[in-house]
Amino acid sequence: MIAPWNEGILRKITADRDRRPHSWLFCGPQGLGKKEAACRYSELLLGEGRGFSAASHPDFHVLCPEAELDPEGSLLQRYGMRYYVTKPGQQPKSVISVDQVRALSNAIISFGHGSFKVVLITPAHKMNINAANALLKSLEEPPTNTVFILVSDRPDLLPATILSRCSRIDFRIPPRQEALSWLAGKTDNGRAAVALDVARGAPLLAEEYLSSGFLDARDAVIRDIQSVMNGRIDVTTLPGRWKDLGMASSLSIFYGVMSDLVKTRYVPKSPGLINPDQLGWLHPTSKRIHLKRVFALLERVGRYLRDTNSPLDKNLLLEDLFLDLIKVGKK
Repeated sequence: MIAPWNEGILRKITADRDRRPHSWLFCGPQGLGKKEAACRYSELLLGEGRGFSAASHPDFHVLCPEAELDPEGSLLQRYGMRYYVTKPGQQPKSVISVDQVRALSNAIISFGHGSFKVVLITPAHKMNINAANALLKSLEEPPTNTVFILVSDRPDLLPATILSRCSRIDFRIPPRQEALSWLAGKTDNGRAAVALDVARGAPLLAEEYLSSGFLDARDAVIRDIQSVMNGRIDVTTLPGRWKDLGMASSLSIFYGVMSDLVKTRYVPKSPGLINPDQLGWLHPTSKRIHLKRVFALLERVGRYLRDTNSPLDKNLLLEDLFLDLIKVGKK
């Protein structure tokens, strides 16, 4: 189902069928419903029914990283299984590979079953460079009556050649009260406002945080950060706990807290805080941090988050970060 704040976008892109571009880029922050909007738009193009909701429409083609696919999962995950090309026994890829794009290209040049074929690629920024180059050929000379929809939280990671051939649609954060009202209809969790702040205003991501227990995990990570900065915990005990939460999630929380410390140092009630409910300890702590060391930590964590496939030993990485964190609290 399409989110109410995206209905205007859907009306806009379906209004003029005669001037429809052959390729779209749906982009914006995570958790706004871009994939759901792309899926609904695809269904409208292809015609409702004909097995669309059963993941059996022959003219709907979906590319996702193999590691994110599940034959029993969501509609897009099931459609994406058509382009699962890794051989049995081998590790599924965490990127969209050139082999997947080649399999797609062969499929869409064949005879279609209806008036349109739709290709949905999500997240498009996970195409490796060879896959992007292979897709470019199809975008430059698209098959007749074929529409491409690329969905991405990080369009900055897409090659300029891909960007230049897509009509861009930006999905934006809805007004806070609209988002809170929507969340109220989805959950009775009393921490909806906190979840929305941590999700930076993205309602679907906030809903996921509320249903998954992420906020409790975030609270635990923040308590660990406080303990490390105050010298009250043995840092060698922490990597296992953080790995259980997931390295990307743990480090994302870590990055957000460090960013908040810098912001509150200069603007105590900064409107851009990721964890505004933590202001009670952020503000006094920010007065005693060593800023140069905080910026160095942010740079290191940011580099890791940009390359989550790094071969670095995760235990050693976390222990090094915790040791540096101890120094952050010492001017």
